[in-house]
Amino acid sequence: MGNEILYEVEDQIATITTNRPERFNSLNYEAYRLLSEYLIQADADPAVRVIIWTGNGRGFCTGDDVKELLGEGAAELSRRIASGELELPSGPMLRSTTPIIAAVNGAAVGYGMELALLADIRIASTSARFSQMFVKRAIVAGPDSFELLPRIVGPAAAAEILLTGDMVEADRALELGLVSQVVADDELLATARALARRITVNAPLAVQAAKEALRLERAGRENELRTHLKTALGDLLATEDHQESVAAFLERRDPTYKGR
Repeated sequence: MGNEILYEVEDQIATITTNRPERFNSLNYEAYRLLSEYLIQADADPAVRVIIWTGNGRGFCTGDDVKELLGEGAAELSRRIASGELELPSGPMLRSTTPIIAAVNGAAVGYGMELALLADIRIASTSARFSQMFVKRAIVAGPDSFELLPRIVGPAAAAEILLTGDMVEADRALELGLVSQVVADDELLATARALARRITVNAPLAVQAAKEALRLERAGRENELRTHLKTALGDLLATEDHQESVAAFLERRDPTYKGR
């Protein structure tokens, strides 16, 4: 495999790093392939409880590599997507049963911003910037942007972002609710890992149930969401982990969860 995307697992956290700093972490075909594969691999790994996606260098992900995939290469990109030869990372992100944190270290532009919207949690460094610049390239964003952005920042702010293609700086992103935290550049990854650890200490089956509930809500499937939560609560009350949580509370100690 190439090194356009880096992957490591430590302390139940998988870190996926876009690694094309010379191209501001734009995605070429190999980066697309690896990003999708690593998202699938992390989600399938029982040792992984949280996924962090970040970038190397000054960019988080600036979408398609303009030189390789757009312009004269656009027809080939469309063909590969339509044929299923190229799986876009949005698919694995939408299907993921594992919480995903986007640690946005720089520019999240175009499809890079659209993918960031699919993360469960977004935190940003002070250098982070966001733009749905599709209209500036005479194209349009995909359905995930139009479905998710109005839910996240509200319809008026979403319309401004989608229709102007202008950059949204980190502080403005925090004000809009696009990100939940803004931290210093050199604190971003440590902050993301600390947040991930706050998730990993919880009962994994309960986290998975909550993650699925968030996915159903994001998809607007309210009836399924209610059914899921009713079933999940009954199932979780019967788990060993729930009994452990009660015992730990009564014994005034931290629980040890085993995922069963």
